[in-house]
Amino acid sequence: INPYVRLVHEHPGHLLPVPNPEGLSAARMASPSPGERLVLDLGCGAGNFLRVLAEARPQDHFVGFELRFKRLVMGARKFEKRSLPNVWILREQAEHFADYVAPGSVDAVYLNFPDPWPKYSDWKKRLMQPAFLDLLARSLKPDGFFLLKTDHSGYFLHALSVVGQAAGWRIVGFSNELARQPVPEAAVSTEFEELFRTQAKPTFALRLQRELPASPTRTAAADLH
Repeated sequence: INPYVRLVHEHPGHLLPVPNPEGLSAARMASPSPGERLVLDLGCGAGNFLRVLAEARPQDHFVGFELRFKRLVMGARKFEKRSLPNVWILREQAEHFADYVAPGSVDAVYLNFPDPWPKYSDWKKRLMQPAFLDLLARSLKPDGFFLLKTDHSGYFLHALSVVGQAAGWRIVGFSNELARQPVPEAAVSTEFEELFRTQAKPTFALRLQRELPASPTRTAAADLH
């Protein structure tokens, strides 16, 4: 029996093993952190990426999504050890993130090294799909952004293809090798990223921002009357 199945219930301040939107909202309301910005990490692993962000920006709120019991517990322990009142992990699938946030309330969404599902027959399981971009557009603030990191070139090309076919997005950061070609907001590395660097494997990165509709010019507005 996986012992971490029981342990996920021993960290109520940071870990919601059976999450719901109301529970997350209550946890955030109880936090002494003002929550000036809301940041999501989809597939947060053992929480090291979230820990670094939460320590550097105590005025913001950070929420991670993860399914594996051991990683959930390891992340919660890190947050407790450093007394971080502004970060939580939900045992929830990443594709359900929009159920936990109000429309237009999220400042940033990170997707770090998702499962690439390399077989063609499994591509439909990849998180980067048109429906996912629709959820992002609904959840992000007008100036919010989405950042993808991956070590898998096929997944990166797939992501570019999905973005290229979607309306309402602008690429504001692009890198074929993050170590040599930085992307804004991508400086904090994950456990996977550190491992790949020791193996001399490149990290691909893509930063997207919502493309806001152009406001009509004064002449165009006058033509409406």
